[in-house]
Amino acid sequence: MRREDYRATLILMIGLLAAALTGFLREAALAYELGASRATDLYLIAFTLPEFVFIALPIILLPAFIPFFTDLQLRVSEAGAWHFAQQVAGALLVLLLGVTALAAAGAPLYLRWLAPGFDPLQRSQALRALVVMLPALTMMGGATLAGAILQVYRRFARPALATAIYNVTFVIVLLGAPLAWSVGRAAWGVTAGAAAAFLLQFSLVWHFRPKPSAPDSERKPLPLPVGVSDLARVAGPLAAGYAVHHVILFVDRAMATTLAAGAVATLNYAYRLALVVGQLSGLAVSTALFPRMAEQAASQDLSGLRSSLAAALRFVWLIGVPACGGLIVLRIPLVQVLFERGAFDRSATIAVSDILVWYAIAVLADALCQPLWRVLYARRSAWTVLAMNSLQTGIRVVVNLALIDPLGYRGLALSAALGLTVQLLLLGQVVRRQLGPFLAAGWWRQMFRALLAAALAVLVTGLVVSHFRAWPALSVILAGAAVGGLTYLGVLRLQEKRLW
Repeated sequence: MRREDYRATLILMIGLLAAALTGFLREAALAYELGASRATDLYLIAFTLPEFVFIALPIILLPAFIPFFTDLQLRVSEAGAWHFAQQVAGALLVLLLGVTALAAAGAPLYLRWLAPGFDPLQRSQALRALVVMLPALTMMGGATLAGAILQVYRRFARPALATAIYNVTFVIVLLGAPLAWSVGRAAWGVTAGAAAAFLLQFSLVWHFRPKPSAPDSERKPLPLPVGVSDLARVAGPLAAGYAVHHVILFVDRAMATTLAAGAVATLNYAYRLALVVGQLSGLAVSTALFPRMAEQAASQDLSGLRSSLAAALRFVWLIGVPACGGLIVLRIPLVQVLFERGAFDRSATIAVSDILVWYAIAVLADALCQPLWRVLYARRSAWTVLAMNSLQTGIRVVVNLALIDPLGYRGLALSAALGLTVQLLLLGQVVRRQLGPFLAAGWWRQMFRALLAAALAVLVTGLVVSHFRAWPALSVILAGAAVGGLTYLGVLRLQEKRLW
């Protein structure tokens, strides 16, 4: 990795850390207002479709748009690339307005399928909340496209901070809006947060637009070798792959509504807490390196692409493995500090902590998948993405059906860990066939040493937690994280000196 790559990764990590901290604040505010109750289940069911689209937009749009925009910059001109971006913006606006209209018309039907455990009044309340959230789809689409353009220009700060702005706006509306219905305040928080994320990025994108060299009346449309239809041919299979992969979000929540009240909320809190491992490792470095990987793929620089991939996986492993272990050991005091107040009681803390182990493993596997996905995106292997996502979702649905009766919502969390681990192993083999061997023996030795250091650090952290369990939860977290982190870094340093 080059110096600028490390700088971009650091910026993204800071932004994603801000997103994670404000995300905890958002979840803590939600827990304070609604707890792990049926009201939280109701909000999450209403938010399922907007959340599905929010997650889909960067997964589909960035891998499809950035390689085309970069290619046009190199082959045509800066103005040509921006002309293409304007075409994409218009098409995206029409598409998202259509999705919004269809969602509003079809909501009464799909909410019946999505929430089989709800009664008619609860489904009606979920529909009211969903209608308030629907305008956020278009605004988040604009925010995602603006963020993609900024990433091409290696401006990662605002895209990384967009989620933090969304979270802070959500909390302000949830806690301060003059509405009696708390679920309605949460719904308005979604829409206001999306608007804030869009405005944050659009103002900088406007600064980067090329200045016209002639009056608008004298300019002619630029002939481009690619257009929106070409992007659609790449984005279509990516969208299908995403839909197949993330339909499990609908399946998990639909199954959870048939369990005890609060099961949907319990799964959500645990997953959100575990997600920070993936954001600070896999997402950060993959986002920073993707523009370069797209350039390497466009120029057929397979050697450079293999080096970028190995560097990204090394970074994810060195950060993600100890973070995952620490999250598992410190899970109970973490949930206490972040969520246990207001409507969120001690029983909710135990329930969330119970499944956090499986979600931590699942998110670590997903983080290691992120650089591998970027290789397929850069090489425009959209149909391979679809096949891999279909396989992973199929595994999880089967495991869900097998485990939900004996294990309840714990079975859904275990299913996530199994499905994403299998996906990681298969995805690595697919990328190896495309690029050839990309992990040398030295890479494996270094990662094994890191694994040993992380295991020792987790052991020491566990001893600290066990010995000082009578302390306040925050003190246990700080002591355990400090001792475990220093142990991990110290063991790595000692290993390097010994080898040297």
